[in-house]
Amino acid sequence: METISVSKLKSHLSAELKKVRKGTKIVVLDHRHPVAQLVPIEGKEGIFAKEATFPYVCRDLEPLVDIDIAEDMEKERTDRW
Repeated sequence: METISVSKLKSHLSAELKKVRKGTKIVVLDHRHPVAQLVPIEGKEGIFAKEATFPYVCRDLEPLVDIDIAEDMEKERTDRW
């Protein structure tokens, strides 16, 4: 089992993941304290993300206030000068 710091893992993530795929277990250290363990997924299937069954719908939201914020800011700024 290997250990690696968070900063080094961030810099070399792809290389470390290749090691994990080959069977190496890696303990991630944050300020010399173990915080996570990277281990290979057992089985050949692995974990797959499921495709979305419903399309994402973005809807317009009503404004929370009835004033023109840009106009209000302009008034505030002109009062200062």
